[in-house]
Amino acid sequence: MDASLDRLDETAAAAFGIGRTDLRAMELVSRLGTPTAGRLAGELGITTGAVTGVVDRLERAGYVERTTDASDRRKVVVRLTAKGRQREGRMFDPVLADTLRVVGGYSGAERALIADFLRRIAGITERAARRGRRPL
Repeated sequence: MDASLDRLDETAAAAFGIGRTDLRAMELVSRLGTPTAGRLAGELGITTGAVTGVVDRLERAGYVERTTDASDRRKVVVRLTAKGRQREGRMFDPVLADTLRVVGGYSGAERALIADFLRRIAGITERAARRGRRPL
């Protein structure tokens, strides 16, 4: 599954004409709504200087726009543009629809078991990622 998701990300990034980090940033903006540039940097695990380059590239491609935070005009927030939402939808909506069809074929108890399994595996991988950030 991990390898197939990796291939999907690679295909999507190439179709969008952006790199994998930029695709990940675009996904985060989509999921988080209007994150600040600082939050986006934190979620990506990169510096605020590096996130500027990511947002610059996504902005040039027409997928995101920068605006000021309504509650604190010193903060910059990032949001998907209509083009970004449209491209994302064309690529990922069919995947979501197919996934929902598969999930719908399982009973409530089976879905609960699958969700528990996925939560546990996500916990394992998150802990491994945190350990990997420390010097070996």
